[in-house]
Amino acid sequence: MIISVARSVLIASLALTATLLVVGRSPAVDLVGYVPYYRLSSNYLNNVLPDQLSILDEVRYFGLSVNSSGGISSLSGSVNSRKNDIATIKGIIDSLPVDERPRLDITLGGAAVDSVFSTIAASSSLRTALAQNIDALLGETGATSVDIDWEHPDAGIERTTNYPALLKRIKQEVGASNRVYATVAPSVVISNSVLAGPDAIDGISLMTYDLGWWGNDPSNPNDGEHSLHEYVEDAIKAWTDPISANSQRPWVWTNSSWGNDVPADKLGVGLPFYGRDIFGSDAYTYAELASSGTPLGNGYYSYSGQTVWIPDKATIEDRVQLAHDEGLQAIFIWEIGQDLGSDNANSMLRIAENKRASLMPIVAGDFNGDGTVDGDDLAQWEGDFGINNNSDADDDGDSDGNDFLIWQQNVNLPGGLAAASTAVPEPASVLLLCVGFSLFSARSHILRF
Repeated sequence: MIISVARSVLIASLALTATLLVVGRSPAVDLVGYVPYYRLSSNYLNNVLPDQLSILDEVRYFGLSVNSSGGISSLSGSVNSRKNDIATIKGIIDSLPVDERPRLDITLGGAAVDSVFSTIAASSSLRTALAQNIDALLGETGATSVDIDWEHPDAGIERTTNYPALLKRIKQEVGASNRVYATVAPSVVISNSVLAGPDAIDGISLMTYDLGWWGNDPSNPNDGEHSLHEYVEDAIKAWTDPISANSQRPWVWTNSSWGNDVPADKLGVGLPFYGRDIFGSDAYTYAELASSGTPLGNGYYSYSGQTVWIPDKATIEDRVQLAHDEGLQAIFIWEIGQDLGSDNANSMLRIAENKRASLMPIVAGDFNGDGTVDGDDLAQWEGDFGINNNSDADDDGDSDGNDFLIWQQNVNLPGGLAAASTAVPEPASVLLLCVGFSLFSARSHILRF
């Protein structure tokens, strides 16, 4: 029986060799979520965050900053208490299945740290001190990336020279195995030199939300519509267009600040999980609006006697679609603690993830439909071989050796089994596979990179 099965697989593999089609795919847009220290209640940590983390590609912890000597400081409480937060999040990540674990990022900065960053960025010795302290922090916590949130470097030398020098010095210190991001307001255009050379940083996140000055657009007087799709489109153009291109929105950007020639795959755009009173500055979480507000349509709610705007389902889906179409690196969320639980169909994170999943092409060899061609699919093929058509990649009505070879070709794509340095059998070894199915009983999972 084994010999006859092996013979049939070998014949099938020879027949397929000349016609095998390798199916490619585009990398998915990352979903990145901030989680601030003040959200970390016991209930949130135990009952909400784990499911959210399993959806994200990266989680950014917000609770640490920097001091004027280039050291690490805390936004509230002690540095050790914030490190304990990070350890707790790391523990939750490590408890997830390997292929559901997001990268762990530490954000440094935020509002009211402008003068400190100005001092550090202007000094070579302080840049080095901060870079070394960040490297030590990553090593101590197990985080693999850092997000520098300077709000905001001034026009001139801070944007063209000092901030890029700081970012590249940090990247030089933490090395290629760790990521460095800069988070900026879209109109704070820093030099694209940060993305070039041996110490190029890994990405720039554009805060396309909280835009209280949107009312400068004469066609849209409502200040509180703070993260409209049109603005995100223009922010992307302002950063990816050639330098000195004509400003398409002169009341926001001057011609000198429109056009930064940045590759789209190095940009992320923001998605807020909070709404703002359109006539004032009050902010409310999506959870508050969804549970106690009255929806008025198009993202508007009536809440506590105020009219509040927040991205609605259509806006969320449009943002994911735009990021996909433009080839952006990521959509980042401020912040996931403002959402409903991700098991709720109305969760903003769930809506974003469902839209992203709908844009992922079907890859031949992904027998279990999880978006990745990996060892789990090989294990399924093993069980389906000669029995049913559940691992039928070539639409011939059965699970056979042809389907294995399609799996083998596509597992070499980014994110496949080969990316995890796991040996992939050559076509000639299909015969041996049929004799020794037990060699593949252990399943392989893929780390996110």
